[in-house]
Amino acid sequence: MITIKELASILGISPTTVSNVVNGHTEKMSPATRQRIEEALVQYQFHRTIRQEDHSKALKLISVDFYLRSKENVIMDPFCSELLNAICVKLKEFGAYPVCGIPQKQEDIFHKLQARNIQGGIVVGVDPWECQNFSAKVGKPVVFIDCGEGEYDNVGIADYEGGKEMTEFILKQGHRKIAFFCDRKNPISSTFERFRGYCDALEGYGIKYNSEDYYYLPDERNLRREAIRNFALQAKQEGYTAVFVVSDLLANETVNRFFEEGLSVPEDISVAGFDDNLYARMSRPMLTTIRQSVEEKGEEAVKLLMQRIRGEEVIATSFKLPVELIVRESVKNINSPHI
Repeated sequence: MITIKELASILGISPTTVSNVVNGHTEKMSPATRQRIEEALVQYQFHRTIRQEDHSKALKLISVDFYLRSKENVIMDPFCSELLNAICVKLKEFGAYPVCGIPQKQEDIFHKLQARNIQGGIVVGVDPWECQNFSAKVGKPVVFIDCGEGEYDNVGIADYEGGKEMTEFILKQGHRKIAFFCDRKNPISSTFERFRGYCDALEGYGIKYNSEDYYYLPDERNLRREAIRNFALQAKQEGYTAVFVVSDLLANETVNRFFEEGLSVPEDISVAGFDDNLYARMSRPMLTTIRQSVEEKGEEAVKLLMQRIRGEEVIATSFKLPVELIVRESVKNINSPHI
């Protein structure tokens, strides 16, 4: 069997040039030279012997981290699982493999990204004010998802527009006392934008936002159940007719908890969500919600990261993918006595 060195001698070029073609490193090579070598490889029946260490070095590894700290059962969350699936499928198209993690500390992400065979990373959950320093510290291409906008690469959605559109829809159904349920004491990134849209929609209808209408749903399940229960017990007395929940997962839980406390949705109180994932369709009644394409979000993150890794020109560093209002049965029109 002919060797790389022998083939290089026949062609009158360096063994390194032949090796680059064999190993797929042809970015800086002229098409004519590459074609000449490829034809020679076929003509002389060159067969590469793949050693185990060569195979390991050839793997393109991408760090994928869900930095969601106290959140329970991260991968069981339909948003996270759908996003991870989209990332894995898209990475495969580029011949890359994910190295997934659910870190509790940023240092865990840094440590993994320093590995020699990790080419770059995709990260969910870093606070916006930390992203720029995070990227600089890593020293490798990193794309964030749902981490706001700044001097860093991020893929998100039109959260503000979605929050405003949903609140305006609820208002058009006659509701004026609308609670906002959020999984953050102080909303940030995507949740802040949804909340901002909610506030601006209220203002557009001449309704002043009241901080008492903001309800924090803790990560810990029992505390969260108790928070929803306490709201249900006082909802009618306080005059609430609708609730806008920051995610479908929490909206589905809210509907179930209301039912346990004797509140029917939408007869007694309306509930709307955000995401349009599995929980929106499993809820009874099915949720009125804002649809986002989690699959597209994952695909765009991978494409942007690969552009960075390859050193290609990047036109846009921040994406805001569109959203869509999905109307189902969980929001009641109280303008009409027949609905």
